[in-house]
Amino acid sequence: MVSPKLQQAAKAVATPAIGYWRGFTYPFKGLRFVYVEHPGLVRYWIFPILITLVAFCGATWASWHYADALVDTFWAAPTGDGWLDGVLRFFHSAVAFLLSIALWALSTMVLVLLTSVIAAPFNGALSAAVERIATGRELGDAGILALVRDVWRTVMLELTKLLLFLAVMLPLFVLQWAVPGVGSVLYTVFSFVFTAWFWGIDYVDWSAERRGWTPSQRLANARKRFLPMFGFGSGVWLFLFVPLLNLFFMPAAVAGGTLLFLDMEPTDGTGESIPSP
Repeated sequence: MVSPKLQQAAKAVATPAIGYWRGFTYPFKGLRFVYVEHPGLVRYWIFPILITLVAFCGATWASWHYADALVDTFWAAPTGDGWLDGVLRFFHSAVAFLLSIALWALSTMVLVLLTSVIAAPFNGALSAAVERIATGRELGDAGILALVRDVWRTVMLELTKLLLFLAVMLPLFVLQWAVPGVGSVLYTVFSFVFTAWFWGIDYVDWSAERRGWTPSQRLANARKRFLPMFGFGSGVWLFLFVPLLNLFFMPAAVAGGTLLFLDMEPTDGTGESIPSP
């Protein structure tokens, strides 16, 4: 009988190392896994999409419906019949229109930032379902009941990650304006690398969380496997910056991140996870 250590060594030889370009393919593997191979997973990913779409439609309606009322709070619409009143009404309408666009853009930006927070509990359940299918192992309580039970903890975790992301990106955004030329180049290059790497960490994190990895273990794993994480995040980046399309690609990113974690995961030869150093 072949020993577990020999089996692990044989697997390591047979499986090519995951680098940038192989990591780049995992979002597309997730796309196939969710939408083609296992369409029944819709029960996990459809709800955050519907919630976000309803929120987007509501924000769009409110932006256009209340703009006139907001302008009227500091500038009442002229009601006279003179030519000057007509000109003032035109400018009143123009200000209301511009305010509508600004409110819509702001609400859309906030919604994009909060999409991962809204979807967090559902993404955790989806990741568990993907791992259960891919490995054939039972993961205990990882269904809808676990989703409801852990919703607050999961949302707070996603908010924390979002705040950490903004803590890095906002100073860089200021730098590009403070140091013209060089600042813009640094912002463009570093923001892409950091954002892609961050998304790689974010969508692999569900599997690490289920294994009880500490934040330091997760960060060590992300540094140790920088290239595959960066490659995976680059593939995610292609889709998640496209409004509305990102909603439908998010399940693929979750599935791809779970599959990537399983392929990178160090084991003791028995299938049990070993926390990354």
